[in-house]
Amino acid sequence: MTDKTEADEAGIEGPPASLHDLLLSRLPDSGLALEAQDLLRALLPAAQARSSGMAGPVYLRSISAAGWRGIGPATTLELRPEPGLTVIAGRNGSGKSSFAEAAEMALTGDNFRWQGRTQIWKQGWRNLHDHSASEVCVELALGEASEQATVRRSWHGVGLDDSRTVVERADRTAQQLHEVIDPEELSLYRPFLPYSELGAMINGPLSALHDALSQILGLEQLSETDNKARALAKGLTDTVAAATELTGTVADELSALEDPRAIEAAAALVGRHPDLDRVRTLLQGHTLADDDGLARLRRLAGLTVPDHETVVSAIARLRSAAATAEDARFGTAEDARRLIELLEKALDHRRRHPGSTDCPVCGSTDRLDEAWAESAWGQIERLQAEAVEAQLAREGLAAAVRAVQDLVQPVPDHLPTDEPELAAVWHDWAVCRINSEPRELADRVERAEAVLANACYQVCEDATKLLADQDGRWQVMAGRLSEWLRVAEAAETALPRIKQVKAVRAWLRKMTDELRDERLRPLADQSQTVWKLLCERSSVSLGSIGLAGAANARKVVLDVSVDAIDAPAFGVMSQGELHSLALSLFVPRATHQGSPFKFLVIDDPVQSMDPEKVEGLARVLQLYSQHRQVIVFTHDTRLEQAIRRLGIAATVMHVSRQTDSVVQVVPVGDPVSQALDEARAIALDRNLPAEVADRVLPAMCRVALEAAFLDAARRALRDAGAGLAESEKKISETHTLTGLAALALATEPAEVLDAIAREYGPWARALIKQCNQGSHQAVTPIGDRRDLVKRTERLAKGVQAR
Repeated sequence: MTDKTEADEAGIEGPPASLHDLLLSRLPDSGLALEAQDLLRALLPAAQARSSGMAGPVYLRSISAAGWRGIGPATTLELRPEPGLTVIAGRNGSGKSSFAEAAEMALTGDNFRWQGRTQIWKQGWRNLHDHSASEVCVELALGEASEQATVRRSWHGVGLDDSRTVVERADRTAQQLHEVIDPEELSLYRPFLPYSELGAMINGPLSALHDALSQILGLEQLSETDNKARALAKGLTDTVAAATELTGTVADELSALEDPRAIEAAAALVGRHPDLDRVRTLLQGHTLADDDGLARLRRLAGLTVPDHETVVSAIARLRSAAATAEDARFGTAEDARRLIELLEKALDHRRRHPGSTDCPVCGSTDRLDEAWAESAWGQIERLQAEAVEAQLAREGLAAAVRAVQDLVQPVPDHLPTDEPELAAVWHDWAVCRINSEPRELADRVERAEAVLANACYQVCEDATKLLADQDGRWQVMAGRLSEWLRVAEAAETALPRIKQVKAVRAWLRKMTDELRDERLRPLADQSQTVWKLLCERSSVSLGSIGLAGAANARKVVLDVSVDAIDAPAFGVMSQGELHSLALSLFVPRATHQGSPFKFLVIDDPVQSMDPEKVEGLARVLQLYSQHRQVIVFTHDTRLEQAIRRLGIAATVMHVSRQTDSVVQVVPVGDPVSQALDEARAIALDRNLPAEVADRVLPAMCRVALEAAFLDAARRALRDAGAGLAESEKKISETHTLTGLAALALATEPAEVLDAIAREYGPWARALIKQCNQGSHQAVTPIGDRRDLVKRTERLAKGVQAR
């Protein structure tokens, strides 16, 4: 049994359960401002839930195809669903690659050979000879219990896309494919490597390889977050640029207006930081400019004087009242009024002097007696009727004077400053109010009103026209300013956020570099291990592997040197070395510990490799077949020969294609039979020197026994209830033939030889010692070579029959 593999020692931890939570946990110590931290939380995608695919190891039990590619009638390739190497060999055109493509098509619904190709490349998917229903099928072993599931894809039309997939469990229950195989994990860890992809990994864009490795490192959320941050930064920068451009345009438009509001707005837009509050005040109508020119125009436009018709009517009433009062003053009504006053005064005197009847005016005695008083009262009553007309005339005149005076208003307070000439005219009108003489008042008011009305009309008309002209242009400009204000406010909000986004992206780059280097290191170590095995004697050395760049400049950086001199990877490597490099990058990804797929399907990896690299490939396959089900399809017999030469345990099958695309799969032998055949060939070779046979033959017999006890150990562990992971762990920790035998016989290593003797006989114990002695100690003659092989076959068959 070989020692613990370098792949084990460089074992790769699976991706963190949640990169989302990891980033959030590091935020408090990031040095980012609280606003930037909040921004990052908003940008960070939610933690991704795992899909419903079944967890646990997935192995292949068989691959079947009918009417597919080079396979006509239904043919099945049986496989052992456990770690080990299986080589499917056959000449070009034998149909072997059709099996690999059938497995890929059944599980993924596509083939790499058709990706990016025109439709004509897809026309040869159906077999030319068999016209029955085309079908590809993969039988899987799932989980620790190796539950059986069959994935069958069949076609119901002539197009490659006219297919349907049916998944059936061992109990005949049907499921959806995503319930059995996680499509995200299948894409991420892709266990298929056809020859076309092997070349595309190197010849294709390095950004694709960068993305594949980034995904397996579990850093896609960082890339997605940075993309969102970059898009946000561009949007914010565009917002600021739009505001800057619009500011220049609006400032030019404002400079073309003489409106004081436009002048003030233009002043607010000057400088690196426009005064947004000042513009808001302008647009709300509250502005210092209004208290100057515009306010003056509004006051002048709002001036009012008494209506001309009203003034004319009031003057006419005044003049009429004056004439009526004049007539009454010189008529009998006035005389009656005055006589009434005289008689009332005489009666008042008699009332104040009741004991005297003498007249105080003429001195006559006994004139103001009772009879006189009665006669005077009667006369007053008669005279009062005549005096009413005079009283009414006086009252009407007083009312008419007041009415005219009330029409005369003082000079408005603002008018001397706003319009001095009009204020002087208004003053002439205002002084009319102090005149109380009716006729003079009427004449002065009439003259002053005519002058004031004309002057005021002209001033109001001019102010109204100018105000309308300025307001009309201002309304258009106000709309532009409102648009500018909206854009400027957005830019003002964007400026601090641009700084936050820059800080977030800088921190994300730092986190990406740290996590990428940390998680890429084990992958890079595995790649170097594979490279060293493949190109052991090459002058080209592969050093560190890194990921660099972002967006369209992302790439894989390969540290390559030739004879210790740094060199560009693709420029100095041969085609075989390039394919070796592709394998060095593929295998670590496909065998990542986070992958549930414990199988690898590799098609034609030998092409362009020289014999030494073929031998290195055999060692790589041996290395990974200890922990993976490695299935290799090849037309090159050199790989099969290298496996035999190196004594690598492998199941080899040959594929042949007969007339009408009839494909046959013939097992060459299991690892035990193959090792026995090779040992038998050595034993029968009479030309082989005895000292060589004594050294080589026991080791070859030991390989056959190791293969037999390995299978028995796996069966024993499973029968004892151990899961696959536990079984493989115990096997990998066993480094000797007796250790494997102890697992197979369920005993302790110290007691295993006795257990072998009890179960198979003392000869079996002696055989084990002889094989171990031949491998690890000085060469001892083995005697009869054929007898050694026969005893080895007898024990191996006995172990296999357990």
